[in-house]
Amino acid sequence: MANPLPFIGEFNNVEMFRYCEQCGRCSSACPITGKEGFNIRRLLRHVELELIDAIAGSKMPWDCAVCFRCEDACPNGIKIVDITRTLRALGPAESIPSTPPCVNACPAGIDVPGYLRLIGEGKMEEACELIMEQAPFPGILGRICPHPCEKTCKRGEVNEPIAICAAKRYAEDHAAGLFEKILSVPKETGKRVAVIGSGPAGLSAGFYLRKKGHQVSVFEAREKPGGMMRYGIPRYRLPEAVLDREINRIMRMGIVLQTGQKLGVDFEIEALKEKGFDAVFVAVGAQLSRRLNIEGVELANLFWGVEFLGLVSRGEAPEIKERILVVGGGSVALDVALTVLRLGGKQVMLACLESRDEMPANPWEIETALEEGVEMLYSWGPSKIIGSHGSVSGIELVRCTSVFDENGNFCPFFDETKKRIEVDQVILAIGQASETAFCDDFCFLEDEGKLPVNNGLILIDRKSQETPLRGVFAGGDAANGPATVIEAIAAGRRAACSIDRFLGGDGRFVFDADQKSIRNDSNSGALDKKRKFGFAELRREVPPVLPVSERKMTFTEVDQSFSDEQVKREVDRCLQCDLEARMIKNQMS
Repeated sequence: MANPLPFIGEFNNVEMFRYCEQCGRCSSACPITGKEGFNIRRLLRHVELELIDAIAGSKMPWDCAVCFRCEDACPNGIKIVDITRTLRALGPAESIPSTPPCVNACPAGIDVPGYLRLIGEGKMEEACELIMEQAPFPGILGRICPHPCEKTCKRGEVNEPIAICAAKRYAEDHAAGLFEKILSVPKETGKRVAVIGSGPAGLSAGFYLRKKGHQVSVFEAREKPGGMMRYGIPRYRLPEAVLDREINRIMRMGIVLQTGQKLGVDFEIEALKEKGFDAVFVAVGAQLSRRLNIEGVELANLFWGVEFLGLVSRGEAPEIKERILVVGGGSVALDVALTVLRLGGKQVMLACLESRDEMPANPWEIETALEEGVEMLYSWGPSKIIGSHGSVSGIELVRCTSVFDENGNFCPFFDETKKRIEVDQVILAIGQASETAFCDDFCFLEDEGKLPVNNGLILIDRKSQETPLRGVFAGGDAANGPATVIEAIAAGRRAACSIDRFLGGDGRFVFDADQKSIRNDSNSGALDKKRKFGFAELRREVPPVLPVSERKMTFTEVDQSFSDEQVKREVDRCLQCDLEARMIKNQMS
């Protein structure tokens, strides 16, 4: 019989399959076969019978997580993982992912396996620089990113996904370096770019454009840079010291910051061009609350969520009464509720249209709110605000029977059930909006160079972030819609690529994914070295948090950093999906 596995080295003999006792331990141990009903014993028999086509049409070996749990369980030490690798190499090339799932899920495309390996090697500054090639704020993202990468992490198929976000935070916390390589600026190009807005999109664009040698001036309407990172995210989640450290780091590259400069009030786009700027990037954020037109919104002691958080960030928090109800089910509403608790609120309630499972807030944010004592009122919406002597005295809620229609669109339905709650303050946090949301056709009106707006967003080409005005680009919440910080960073980076090309550059700020992953001297051999007995059983490490009893009346950061031992154990759980793909491609070549 011809050998169907010509790439397996020392096991290049079909006789190896006669050692299989058909005990089923491998199948029982596998996290994938147990879910999909595929038996690894049949994989062995298929190979022995040269039925590779049958295997190619199955879940195995394509979804193998390469955790080595099957080999740990095998009493005869059969190299089952080598078999799955070889079968992948024999299969169609499109079945081999070009990038790991975690990288694909990241809006900025950060090389996750690469920086996790660098952390494991104790190279924190190098890990941060690898992150900064795609997103310039590792310490900020390590605290506030919703980490979609973890939702797709293949380690989750084994037991639990890697704590990628916490590892990123650890790297920046412990880098303690000057980041000289990543912050170096090449020869000046003589080109000038104006960036309007110093939120995550604007600062990211400024960083990458400066990396290409262009002169960058940032115009900010408020007194300090950071946008919603400073004025919308509470300090118990993102300490101001961390924010300032990361912003100041990139400002030292020679970026010029002008605060107190508002577009449409203090300057116009055409005026910037007349001053010699070769390109303009408009990155104004969504720093207003979405309005709700119901009875009673004009009463005293009613606030709007985004503006409320901004007041607190500036040290101008209003006096907090005893009974407060927050309306909204997103992250801003949860931040408002937890902020109110820290400002002295005795009874804090949160009413939202959604059931708990439907809430747009992240699950861990909901858990934190419940831990700290926020009373959740699921499936209730505001009908009207009740007042007494010109001030809030209560709220009438109506039951929401469904939030979405049959197509999944937001379309809430209510029944006739209503209830009244006595409260002293109401804070409406039902969404964010930018100034463009209140424009019909054009934004920041001027005699020339009107910036077109469509459905409340600046009109752009989604791939290039370019507006219809030549040399004018836009991004962030005003152009892409309210989004997460990592999505805003990705938009800023996209815009920087397009602006650089517009100015005559190549628009390249990124290494090839395969090149990035091997710059830390890792190679495919590192994969097997990490696969020690019990590797698949390693559990996810949990970073320490500030005890609930110590959170009240303080804005001290709640989430703490991994210990040195914890982060090493956690990054060592990584399946190294990028190296696995490279091994298979090497087998094919």
